[in-house]
Amino acid sequence: MKRFSVFLMVLVLVLSLGTACVAKDHSPVDVTAKQGMVAAANRLASEAGIEILKQGGNAVDAAVATAFALNVVESNASGIGGGGFMLVKMAGSDKVIAIDYREMAPAAATKDMYASAEAKEKNLSKYSPFAVGVPGTVAGLTFALEQYGTMTLAEVMAPAIRYAEEGFPLAEVTSEAAESHFDTLSELNDLSKVVFFKEGLPAEPGTLIKQPGLVKAFKLLARDGAKAFYEGPIGESMVNRIQELGGKMTMEDLKNYTVALREPAEGTYRDYQIYSMSPPSSGGVTLVEILNILENFPLSKWGHNTPRTMHYMTEAFKMAFADRSAFLGDPDFLDIPLEGMTSKEYAKTLAAKIDSYKAMQEIPTGDPSMYEHHSTTHTSVADVQGNLVAFTQTVNYFFGASIIDPEYGFVYNNEMDDFSKNPASVNAPEPGKRPLSSMSPSIVLDPEGVPFLIAGTPGAWRIITSMAEIITNLVDFGMSIDEAIEAPRFTCRAIGGKPDNLQVESRIPESTLSYLAFRGHDIKVRNDYDLYFGGAQGILFDPLNDLLMGGADSRRDGAAVGY
Repeated sequence: MKRFSVFLMVLVLVLSLGTACVAKDHSPVDVTAKQGMVAAANRLASEAGIEILKQGGNAVDAAVATAFALNVVESNASGIGGGGFMLVKMAGSDKVIAIDYREMAPAAATKDMYASAEAKEKNLSKYSPFAVGVPGTVAGLTFALEQYGTMTLAEVMAPAIRYAEEGFPLAEVTSEAAESHFDTLSELNDLSKVVFFKEGLPAEPGTLIKQPGLVKAFKLLARDGAKAFYEGPIGESMVNRIQELGGKMTMEDLKNYTVALREPAEGTYRDYQIYSMSPPSSGGVTLVEILNILENFPLSKWGHNTPRTMHYMTEAFKMAFADRSAFLGDPDFLDIPLEGMTSKEYAKTLAAKIDSYKAMQEIPTGDPSMYEHHSTTHTSVADVQGNLVAFTQTVNYFFGASIIDPEYGFVYNNEMDDFSKNPASVNAPEPGKRPLSSMSPSIVLDPEGVPFLIAGTPGAWRIITSMAEIITNLVDFGMSIDEAIEAPRFTCRAIGGKPDNLQVESRIPESTLSYLAFRGHDIKVRNDYDLYFGGAQGILFDPLNDLLMGGADSRRDGAAVGY
């Protein structure tokens, strides 16, 4: 297969560089290993996962260790105040398990809580106690560990506790996030108690940061388990702070939180089997719909990021996002036409609507029900036994609601902003409802059913288009994993039946953009390697050489580490 020729070409270079790297200069370099691999948004977090694998833990143990370590070293993007989704495929099993630990709306939520002019003016869904959903991370991670791991919570949390106690160098992305959210963080917190600030100013990258609050919280969790959060002092601290600020979350909301097991979104792309996250994440279903549309066209013949390829991919993005807005939300509250939206036949009807020379200016919602036959930070983990884990979790915006727990130092999410402001929307807030997400942790098997890829990315709604590009880069264009991740990105969606800007990284040639503009695309050029497009982490499998190949996005501080 042509992808293996690419692997062999880079193998000598990769081995000469060792088993871990961060592509600071953006040059694609794949990390190789045989025993295990962790690709996460921060090197220390990846190393925490590898530490657990070397101690005999499996991929689930390593994933949970990595998740807690990320809370310490990249608190702006995820942590125990947030939520997420995890896919697990255990060795020897054909089943892919989808674990939903997305945040839930508190009992006081109402459909019109963000509809008023005052709510919009005060940004209540973004930076206020009313922005905070009931966190699911602790429940989700402990559930995964108990059901599919082999080690205790205290064992897998040990690296995270050590980082929090001994300190770690502040990452550039976290320092920049603290600076960009200075106004909201200073309004809602005493900055003298926030570890990411020194003398009232954002700490510089490389500053040694210790997290004494998280040390206390994590030691309580290691000793008492999830009850320390949902029925104990950690949750009480959070509820008290939210109520002090005027919010209405209660301890009863925390006690009522539940993890949900879902059937993953499934599909195929050129005979590669795709497993991704199902609702309440829109990511997997929308990703499969995009790939189903693109399967009708010879992208490899047209070439990577040529005007024709980008035009057809952009049109597919827009149509899939129109359906996303109309049909997707919390499946516990909605009847969702999942089978229709992931149907090959339905995708053919959408593909037929694409005009080769003209961009769609009206994007009506399709009717997938006619084809019914009765899902930030991402981490990918693989172990030597063949267990696979892909998880994406978040607090939504960097630093979430900009509220940091005064006692335990964790960031409160602002996931309530993922609900629609329109009370009539299928994604309007309701008590106990989970907001729609774009998170798309994915596991891909090759046409022979052998593991091919574990991947995912943060980046809000751009997660979905970035994942479609990474998969096509690998399958259609034969790239290696880090080439696929580092390649120039573009994105587009439909909003209210109208096309949004076609947003592109500046590496895409002006001649290509001219052709696209001529076809009617409204183009916005962004920075190169723009964090707007996320920070993907992936592991590609090379069964011919018995290798794991890891890639980590240089748009962020990611690192793939293997052994």
